[in-house]
Amino acid sequence: MKTINGGHRLNGATAFAMLAILAGCSAAPDKIILLPDPDGSVGGVIVTSGKHTQVIDEAYARAEVAKNGTIEKTADNKSNVQAHYGNLLAAQPPRPRTFTINFVFDSATQLAPDSATVVATLKAVLATWPAPRLMVVGHTDMAGSQEFNDRLSMRRAQSVASFLVKQGIPARQIEVAGRGKREPLVHTPDGVPNQLNRRVVITIQ
Repeated sequence: MKTINGGHRLNGATAFAMLAILAGCSAAPDKIILLPDPDGSVGGVIVTSGKHTQVIDEAYARAEVAKNGTIEKTADNKSNVQAHYGNLLAAQPPRPRTFTINFVFDSATQLAPDSATVVATLKAVLATWPAPRLMVVGHTDMAGSQEFNDRLSMRRAQSVASFLVKQGIPARQIEVAGRGKREPLVHTPDGVPNQLNRRVVITIQ
């Protein structure tokens, strides 16, 4: 029995992407190729087969698991991986992306001036994203009561959801939630306003 254990990140690296071509019962070995993140950072994965263990933590490193359970680690490169597995890579869904839109104080509709660029980028991404599903979560700063901020954060999320529907995203593909002041981006004492905390976080997947 062969297992791939990627439950622990190695050397503090960021999350990894992994391409695994499983050969089933054929004579060909199972192959695991470690892909870098879009920003070039590389995580790591532990490949385990019976009593054999191998760590791959370099971009495009390959681990091949033979039928007898042995694991061979080899180096590869981007061009070779693309040449052999280009069609498989192209079929992968896009990785989730997150956008943050900020609001002015006490408003559920008026965006902070610096959010215009984020909105423009969001629109461009949605125009090319196949069948997107979105999670829209509203937040507030620490000013005001919990009850008031719960309502305000939900109204902010609903405002952004309405905008997304106008951009052509079906409402059934949008999930909306409000967190009030429970999850501040910038931790401040209760009652202190902060623009970075007045936000809606949109995750596209």
